[in-house]
Amino acid sequence: MSRKISFTVQYNVPVEDLHRALTNDEVWQARFAEAATATLDLSHPDGPGTIRIHMTEKAPEDKIPSLVTKVLKSDLVLERTDNWGPLEAETAKGDFKGASKGITTEMEGTYTLRPTAAGSEIEVVGTVAVKVAIVGGAIEPLVENLLHKVLDSERKHIESWYATQKA
Repeated sequence: MSRKISFTVQYNVPVEDLHRALTNDEVWQARFAEAATATLDLSHPDGPGTIRIHMTEKAPEDKIPSLVTKVLKSDLVLERTDNWGPLEAETAKGDFKGASKGITTEMEGTYTLRPTAAGSEIEVVGTVAVKVAIVGGAIEPLVENLLHKVLDSERKHIESWYATQKA
């Protein structure tokens, strides 16, 4: 069983600048600089103006919901790979895949970056599946909420980075 997800992340950054930030190695390296249990692998397999971001991180035990800790088999390690394509006519497409170790979860979907009157937005559409008998359906909304939080944290980081670039 899987759960469909769909939400939008609003940015106060023009679309060209947001795309430049999303495909900039320095932005991602700064984002993960303080994450002691994280790994980051950046590449540009489709050339300039594109990026592949592969991230892993061990979840801090005090941040894991009790429902999840009850079914964990080992440390909860989260993994996500984002791919962003070039900006074409003020729009860029991307995709993501995620998984975890310690509890079997999978998520995948697409990103659409586009301009708005206030800056830009990223539309996120995809699915999440937690493969745990009985409680998997109860954990899926928690995984979706975690993705919301992570993307909101990335938004704050990029908006801060953008503000320093303008200064």
